[in-house]
Amino acid sequence: MNEYDTDKMLKVLQGDNYTYTEKTDDADLIILNTCSVREKAEQKVYSLLGRLRPLKDKNPNLVIGVGGCVAQQEGRNILDRAKTVDMVFGTDNLFDLPEMLEDVRQGNRVLQTERKAYKQKVRNFIPDFTFENTSTPGVKSYLSITKGCNNFCTFCIVPTTRGLEVSREPENILLEAQSLVSQGTKEICLLGQNVNSYRANGMDFVDLLYHLNEIQGLERIRFTSPHPKDFNEDLANALKNLDSVCEQLHLPLQAGSDQVLRRMKRRYTLAQYLEKVDLLRAKVPHATISTDMIVGFPGETDADFQKTLEAIEQVRFNQIYAFKFSIRPGTPAGNYDGQVEEAVKVERLRTLLETQERIVKDIQNELMGSEQEVLVEGAYPREPESRAGRSRGHHSVVIRNTDAKVGDLLKVRITGAKKYSLEAEPMVA
Repeated sequence: MNEYDTDKMLKVLQGDNYTYTEKTDDADLIILNTCSVREKAEQKVYSLLGRLRPLKDKNPNLVIGVGGCVAQQEGRNILDRAKTVDMVFGTDNLFDLPEMLEDVRQGNRVLQTERKAYKQKVRNFIPDFTFENTSTPGVKSYLSITKGCNNFCTFCIVPTTRGLEVSREPENILLEAQSLVSQGTKEICLLGQNVNSYRANGMDFVDLLYHLNEIQGLERIRFTSPHPKDFNEDLANALKNLDSVCEQLHLPLQAGSDQVLRRMKRRYTLAQYLEKVDLLRAKVPHATISTDMIVGFPGETDADFQKTLEAIEQVRFNQIYAFKFSIRPGTPAGNYDGQVEEAVKVERLRTLLETQERIVKDIQNELMGSEQEVLVEGAYPREPESRAGRSRGHHSVVIRNTDAKVGDLLKVRITGAKKYSLEAEPMVA
């Protein structure tokens, strides 16, 4: 979501006569687009602002801005704490960048974090600008379809920083998708905090997938993140039947203990989650599944954590994004009894990741000799005759002995594996 918002900022700034530079020493404007889902990300903001201070001392005309979720959350505190910052703006205010910059040029420090009408601000905004330093310009693109969230999980700050859930008009989503494809995009990833609860103008998420599937030239569709409570048979059928929808699902579990899930306010039990997994695998046997996990949630016992380990052994996720619980300002879980000691969180995270590494190794061994379709994303570092890309199942794949171009779809055979990727050879036609 932040990458998508950054692309929109770059487009807005391009219209205000800015161009992108990779060198901070050359910059007239530096914006930190921030995340506050975890405390560590928030700490990095202030650390980076400290490292930017010498640039401001050297060039007093340099404008430094902080946007995104930390800006929405902290607001004036950032201006008070970091005197080098000229403007702070929230998640709904990025389209106002030209006006804010003019205000800064008049000698003012700017704070703008009020909520905006999402549909009005996004309507007819068709991005056609990507990072100049990207290795795959236009081949893979993000497309936001919802903003905010209504679930209010007790650990999550998203409803505070991004607001309540709002869906974009389907007409504008389809127009943006067609624009991206016309510029060379082969794969689109739909974005939303709860992407599969999308509903607008009488169209739900599955309806939207069917419409997107009809766009000529759009080879692949992915989406993140769906909520398990909204995953149903219609969506499973879409994953099975729509050619462009990849056989891959990111389905956050968060914990394997029902007691922990209740305290998280996740609105499903482990058994209900496993039913969703079984539904998908009955429809799409070779679908890959990734998930999010939190260890050390308040009140999590050793027995609770053991249930999480048993859950990942049962599901056999292809990938896990695992985090230690961290208190987010204003969330209920921050005030829960039973806060887990940091050393216990560290050990549980280590155990979880070691277990997952073993599962991934077994899955990779099962893929040896299999045929896969890979979208070429770019050259593989230091190997002129190799290319890097992703399978439909989102496996990272290194293809040897090929001169394929970025954007090509190659049929390959898996020949080996490294810790985080597969190795392959192109199949002879």
